[in-house]
Amino acid sequence: MEVYHGYSNKKDNEIAEEILNILKWNLNILQEKLVIKVLGGWIYLDGTLDWNYQRESANMAMSNISGVKGVINNIKIKSELKNPVEKEAIEKAFIRNWALNYDSIYVDVSGCKVTLRGTVDSFYEKEEAERIAWNTLGVCAVNNELSIRYLA
Repeated sequence: MEVYHGYSNKKDNEIAEEILNILKWNLNILQEKLVIKVLGGWIYLDGTLDWNYQRESANMAMSNISGVKGVINNIKIKSELKNPVEKEAIEKAFIRNWALNYDSIYVDVSGCKVTLRGTVDSFYEKEEAERIAWNTLGVCAVNNELSIRYLA
């Protein structure tokens, strides 16, 4: 759950109208795959999308509406891909990324779910590793268990 505090007192139907306009113009969000409710200034997002960037795009678009108290994002990712996610594809993407110390990141794949373990040097590296995993074809969930190694 992510909470955003708006400074206006819009009615739920006004927020809903704004949501429809946003969805109409945002090509990253497939509105026919979403169920959206507005209750007491809170937006509830449900449904299934193919990619995590679509879920993040929906969350970001809703959070920018004035008068919104918060967004409850329950959107699930379900890939159309029938083959399992390839661990090697994620590891090769880590190697190609100059910002990661990939030697200390371990990838486990179970179906379409990816778990990242090991240590990284910064919060940025942790987020970057997760972003790369999400961008791999077929991934439906990422469990980021990377710990940050703080240097004294």
